[in-house]
Amino acid sequence: MSALRILSDTYSFYGCFYYFYLGSGKSTPTLSSCPYFRASPSDTPEQSRHKQYAKCHIYSLALIFYLWDKPHYRKGSYSDDLLDNLRNVAIPGTGIPLSIFARGKILALLLVLTFYPLVSIIAAVHHVKNEKTEENDVAREYSIRLLAPNDWFSLWRLNCRLVALHSLLHANPPGYEMENKWHFLVEGEKKNVPVSPFLKAPSGIVVKHKNEEGGMGIHFY
Repeated sequence: MSALRILSDTYSFYGCFYYFYLGSGKSTPTLSSCPYFRASPSDTPEQSRHKQYAKCHIYSLALIFYLWDKPHYRKGSYSDDLLDNLRNVAIPGTGIPLSIFARGKILALLLVLTFYPLVSIIAAVHHVKNEKTEENDVAREYSIRLLAPNDWFSLWRLNCRLVALHSLLHANPPGYEMENKWHFLVEGEKKNVPVSPFLKAPSGIVVKHKNEEGGMGIHFY
């Protein structure tokens, strides 16, 4: 039963991805018209949310390739932004930066269609082994990691894709300038908006890359 669910979820993942990437969902990407992960009257609230999130998540993966060479609000293109923000992120235990897969569409497709499902099943087995839960939980954990991930990285990238699409569709509104960390601090101080403290004439300098997020792109001099 566990193996059948894993195979079913994997099939639905590839089918749904094709629907949004190359199928009719590419031109009319509505969740209601997607033939995969359809809601059933017998679904529990948890199952309904899982199916809805699965469609949102897989659509956002297909969105990577639509945005790939499109202008980005803080870089020349979306792929350029991927190169910056994934260079300090790696699959645990590998040490291989994910930015390697942002060097071309073929490599990115290889990551999404091959390594992503593989890493999902390994992570599911690892979780079940560490938590000492039932074997059937492997299928459940695999389904979560592949179709509706709730880890910080997946949610961060989902948000990045959403923001990139919004800025593109609205011709990069002026408010996106605030994504430049230095511009945000300077403008916040001018308008008396509380911002994190920063030194204007320090004896040492901490340089934060204006486009890289979180704790990445920080240099000390």
